[in-house]
Amino acid sequence: MSAPRSQLARHAGAPPIYQQIAVALRELALAHPWGDDQPLPPEGQLMERFGASRGTVRRATEELVRAGLLRAEPGRGTFVDRRTQVRLVIHDALAGIALPDSRWHLDVDAFVPDFAGSARCHELLRELPAYHAAATVFITPDNSLERLRALALDDGKTVLVPTFGMRRGIVALRPDAVPPADRELAATLDGLERKGQRLTLAQLTDIGGVDLLVTGAMAVTSQGVHIGGGQAYLDLEWGILTELGLAGQATTVAAVVHPVQVVDAPLRPQRFDLPLDTIVTPDGVLDTGAAFPRPHGITWQALRPDLVNTIAYLAEMEHQHHAR
Repeated sequence: MSAPRSQLARHAGAPPIYQQIAVALRELALAHPWGDDQPLPPEGQLMERFGASRGTVRRATEELVRAGLLRAEPGRGTFVDRRTQVRLVIHDALAGIALPDSRWHLDVDAFVPDFAGSARCHELLRELPAYHAAATVFITPDNSLERLRALALDDGKTVLVPTFGMRRGIVALRPDAVPPADRELAATLDGLERKGQRLTLAQLTDIGGVDLLVTGAMAVTSQGVHIGGGQAYLDLEWGILTELGLAGQATTVAAVVHPVQVVDAPLRPQRFDLPLDTIVTPDGVLDTGAAFPRPHGITWQALRPDLVNTIAYLAEMEHQHHAR
């Protein structure tokens, strides 16, 4: 059955037709069922649906291909990019649960927000055997994990926190160096470097090992695929830790998220993605079964040059790598 013809605004002052079609196609793509691997309707059907020329429909489609939401496969059709679809759907859902940030308000493209119920997540995570056994915990600088960083210090653990974008490396918060009265401040992005020790590469290497890694996320799948905001900081941090021998198969990887951020989309990790062992929401703890292999180390030829230029660890590690 053909889809009903869509009504486009054609009056003076209306957006260009191709932009209106792009908006309609975006809505169609976001509503595409997670498990449906069928392509979108063919170009001819879209021309009929929108009452537009082939060139106009193609221009709208190409715009969404450039944005990463659609993927054109010659001879097969135009498909929804599942990872981008999940990111955009959850991005819209976060508007209902995100707590505002002092810098970015509710611009969740710029940060991973805190949410009502994160305190319950922290309680559940602290009950995990992997947490009890951990001496050193790596906790990403996400808003949803701020209180957990302070609690981990209270629990006698050394806490490693990457600075924003890894530009100033990783900071170590040690319970013997941060008095209880300072721990809430030390757990914040503003207080992190004031109360902790920013580690050189040599000092980071001397840490010895990371027993547990805790992260936030834009979204996660119930099978353990982590979907970030697109900057791939987590994958880079994991690459550095494993390259230095500080993390590996024995390191438990957990994510703290709101239930709306957990989806059943049939995704597989991409080449450098770090899969999750455990997902913690206010509703409970999900063991993913560790179904996917973990990446290891840094693939230098695949690393963007701008990262080496802006992250001191990478510049020093690359120099050491080429010197071998």
